[in-house]
Amino acid sequence: MVHHPVFKSLSPYLTLPFTLFSAVLAPLALASPGLAIDYNYGQCVTDLLEVGLSAEAVASACASALRPEQVSSCVFDVTAVTELSAEAALAACSRDRRPLEVASCVVDIHGFLDVPNSAAVLNHCHRSILPVRYADCVIDTALVAEIATTDSMALCIAAGYRPVDVAPSFIPAR
Repeated sequence: MVHHPVFKSLSPYLTLPFTLFSAVLAPLALASPGLAIDYNYGQCVTDLLEVGLSAEAVASACASALRPEQVSSCVFDVTAVTELSAEAALAACSRDRRPLEVASCVVDIHGFLDVPNSAAVLNHCHRSILPVRYADCVIDTALVAEIATTDSMALCIAAGYRPVDVAPSFIPAR
């Protein structure tokens, strides 16, 4: 801290703007809804009941979801582009941490490629850690390399990070 006489005389005036700034912004921060918008359980239940799922399955899935609207959106999107049952879509979407990305993966693959087995596409998109990146891999390898969709899905799900030169640079003492 500087102990100059000028700073001592100005210190009361320098704290006033910070106090006013804090007094104005504190109520605004407390009044904002934040992430509460994503937690609309009623909308999740309504959407999943409209798809034709049983009330028990809907209640269980929406109650256990971190972001229930994303789960219902995933189920709706997957059932819209595939011939899969709503139960199969709900099983994959409700167990995934990125349900919107799973739906995007399924929709993208079905949009660009001929898919012989929609259940396999949903399963692979659900198993992938990064579903959107997985869909890009499947679509690009199938179209550019002109290979079958199932072969492309198998190649992309097996692809991953392979570390190189991970041998230790020292020999541990015994």
